[in-house]
Amino acid sequence: MRRSACAVRALAGACALALAGCAFGPPATDAPTVTQSALGPPVSRADGLAGFEAEQRMRVVVLEHQERWAEAAWAWEVLNVLRPGHAAYRNGAAMLQRRIDASVAEQLEQAATAQQRGALDVASTHYLRALAMQPDQAKAADALRAIERERNRRNYLGKPSRLTILRRGGVEAMPPRTPAVPKVGTAGAATKRADPEAP
Repeated sequence: MRRSACAVRALAGACALALAGCAFGPPATDAPTVTQSALGPPVSRADGLAGFEAEQRMRVVVLEHQERWAEAAWAWEVLNVLRPGHAAYRNGAAMLQRRIDASVAEQLEQAATAQQRGALDVASTHYLRALAMQPDQAKAADALRAIERERNRRNYLGKPSRLTILRRGGVEAMPPRTPAVPKVGTAGAATKRADPEAP
């Protein structure tokens, strides 16, 4: 969720900058112009990629240090797409994936142990941690569904609802019904409506 919100903000910022550039016309002729020497050497595409690559490498280091492994895996993926033949990037991504797999297995084991003890909140926490690292982990998702069913069974089944029919002697107690007494002078009209073929 945070990743998509950040992406939306970045996209909105890029659109705002693009639109701001379109809003202004060419510079006035009497304004002083900035020469290329004042800006320094032109930045080539390769230098821009090198800067981006350096940022991604730094991001991987920080995310792995913070044990935010799912995000670090995405950063490794970006580096692998940027330089497909770079062995260090492939090895780093593979090593992180092994670490994620081991951590997910550990979380699943701890969750199963907690679930057997009946500590459903602790088990849910461990299953959610496993899903945070591997969102396609079907075992954790199924276990969370089972925990939710168990919670519903414990909390709601066996409790009377707000409207409960009282039983007396095995028979449902219904409010006594009083027979409808026809009003004087309307009995004939009621039978005519009930029997349309009557004369």
